[in-house]
Amino acid sequence: MSTLKTIYKNMLFLSGAEFISKILQFVLMIYAAKLLDPANFGKFSFALALSSIGIIAADAGINMLMIREVARNKKAADKYFINAFVLKVVFALFAYLVIILVLNVLNYPKDTRYIVYLVWIFTIISSLTDVFYSIFRAFEKMFYDALIKILRMVILTAIGLYVLFRFHDVFIFSAVFIFVEALMILLALFIALKIFIKIRLDLSLQFMKGLLKKSLPFGLAFVFSSVYFYISIVLLSKIKGDVDVAIFSVAYNLAFAILFIPLVYTNAIYPVMSRYYKTSKGKLIFIYQKSFKYLYMIGLPISFGTFFLADRIIVFFYGREYISSIIVLQIISWYVFIKFLNVLMGSVLSSTDEQNKRMASQGFTAIFNFVLSFILIQQKSYVGAAISMVVTEVFLFVFYYSYVSKSLYWYNFVPVLAKPLIASIIMAVLIKYVQLSLLFTIILSGIVYIVAVWALKTFEEDDMSIINKILKKADEKDAIFYKNE
Repeated sequence: MSTLKTIYKNMLFLSGAEFISKILQFVLMIYAAKLLDPANFGKFSFALALSSIGIIAADAGINMLMIREVARNKKAADKYFINAFVLKVVFALFAYLVIILVLNVLNYPKDTRYIVYLVWIFTIISSLTDVFYSIFRAFEKMFYDALIKILRMVILTAIGLYVLFRFHDVFIFSAVFIFVEALMILLALFIALKIFIKIRLDLSLQFMKGLLKKSLPFGLAFVFSSVYFYISIVLLSKIKGDVDVAIFSVAYNLAFAILFIPLVYTNAIYPVMSRYYKTSKGKLIFIYQKSFKYLYMIGLPISFGTFFLADRIIVFFYGREYISSIIVLQIISWYVFIKFLNVLMGSVLSSTDEQNKRMASQGFTAIFNFVLSFILIQQKSYVGAAISMVVTEVFLFVFYYSYVSKSLYWYNFVPVLAKPLIASIIMAVLIKYVQLSLLFTIILSGIVYIVAVWALKTFEEDDMSIINKILKKADEKDAIFYKNE
């Protein structure tokens, strides 16, 4: 199968799974916000945020390293799997003890601590399931990744909604996550043993040390990333309280749901970029250029649409109880399209063995975000947290773009900015003056944007060639790649 067809097929599986999962997750979180009181929903959101920071620290970058290394040498999959799995168990349990210590030292209420403990158990199991996802992705067989994600959210949504409607209890709701993830890790184990790996107790301290040494830059980068991604919720919880966390989280969850688009795309191309870095930098540069353009074209209208529809979105999904979240969503909307580009450039740095630069970028960004969030949250609460998110993402973009330009290729992206921007403005005018239902407004706006993009001739000859080769049987030696070598 050609590279283009493989990327397309994997994107199809991942995007389908992520779309279904995010829709179901979105529905589940809407009812959680409605059926749990704002204080308990705020505590649950805090638990998710804190656990997300902790579990990424426990991962130590092992997942990303595994995908890259196994993609380059699939015969080493068994050894990477068993050593990585053992390391992650040890780190996760250690992080659990740290979380318990931190919550007690900071004197969080007993019910908040217990919710965090439950959610943390879920994230530990989820982290171990991610080891199997790494194997699936390294072999570029994202179908199995997609299958498990869909099953997880179908079961979780069904049981979660039942518990919410029946008990309205945040503790039982949290326990449901543990039960469902335990089922998923068993399924992932069955698939991995059946198709991809064999469990060999080929444990080696020397290999683990080497694994940690290589993965540490990945790990620190993701820790820094998670700190600036979730720190606003943690600071809001401590400085302002659970209700402010709930108001911020409602808008934050909407924006977060949209991020499945760049994540799916980069997950599909990451193994390919990792291989091309060793075999053909011309192809890698071509993928980077086109990916930057496409993600900008997708992300920008989403930011425009979210900004102009924020009031209707919040009221439609959450009701007037969360009307304070409208301004938060309007601010965060501009974070979205910048994040689309940063997800791509972070993956480019990792695939080109420049994880140290990615780590440095994330580190500076985490420090910047913590200071800015601390100042703005005290002054403006959840509005300050939203402003901090946007400013921080711009700050990260500057670092990422600089490093990618120096280490791989300086891409002059200015010429691609204007036409999608004009199309987005046309779309925004429609949203502003056409009064239809929310669903029809979104559909019509999307159609108008696509027509405008097409009319402005945003797609060039090689863009059309890519589309044609995806839809047809593309040969591995595509001319569109070789002309860039």
